Amino acid sequence: MGSHAWGSSVEKLLINENTQIKISDIEKRYQALKKNIFSPINDIQTNYNVYLDSLIILNDELKAVRAKSFLQIYNLKLDRNYLDEFSRLDKKSKNLHNAISSLFNTYKEYNPSIHKDSYSFEFYRNNIQKFIDIECSLP
Repeated sequence: MGSHAWGSSVEKLLINENTQIKISDIEKRYQALKKNIFSPINDIQTNYNVYLDSLIILNDELKAVRAKSFLQIYNLKLDRNYLDEFSRLDKKSKNLHNAISSLFNTYKEYNPSIHKDSYSFEFYRNNIQKFIDIECSLP
């Protein structure tokens, strides 16, 4: 029984570590994508569909990581340390999901290939401010 408890402890640690690595990887890719989206070389000819598709892919990957992590720990008895760590990772993944979704929604509205109507600077500014406020929740 002692080795089972040890094995279970290692399993909990690996689940949290793997989840953390995957979330960090998605966050790095998100940061690189965000830098490209806000690049000063973008203009009216910029195909924001590529950026939007990439944001969707990142969000789908993040959802899959969260779902897999929850499934893996569902049957494990979590002590306080693992529960706190998992809660921290869950909060980080939710905040990242919100930031990705906010950026996606802002540029979906801005994308001239989707919306032919004018996109006022005030509307854009308000959406960017909402995005900044959400992104401030990322560590």
